[in-house]
Amino acid sequence: MCLKKLQLEVEEDLAFLLFGLVSSHKVSKLVFFLNQIGNLDFRRSADLLLPDFNPKSETSFSKFDFIDEENHLDFYLLANKEFGLCLFNDLRQFDYLVIVRGGLEFFDAINFAKESMKLPGIQLAAPIENEKIKATVSWII
Repeated sequence: MCLKKLQLEVEEDLAFLLFGLVSSHKVSKLVFFLNQIGNLDFRRSADLLLPDFNPKSETSFSKFDFIDEENHLDFYLLANKEFGLCLFNDLRQFDYLVIVRGGLEFFDAINFAKESMKLPGIQLAAPIENEKIKATVSWII
């Protein structure tokens, strides 16, 4: 009798929403205002470190996150611009990026963008639909 080998293939769930924010605020002040939307509670997490060609230096970008266990949502706030550098050149018009993943059916993206635009110091809060850009951003999460 010959037994068949079975292999479990798991596809990584990379479905997420991406928003670009334009704001003159420093990231800590932006987080303060964003936390006033709904039940958001962004907390500082380890900065996103990018290796540099010089082994003695690293480039880092501020990162905040919030896990909404009730709605199965993960939120990430990333600075797209730090120290004159841009994390994603394709998105250089945005100062910050908000990534939302998980139970997207429980998240009202339109309301999030509208409420963000009402906050002081935010000039633009726009959803980003470009699949090419989303593929580039997916390596962060």
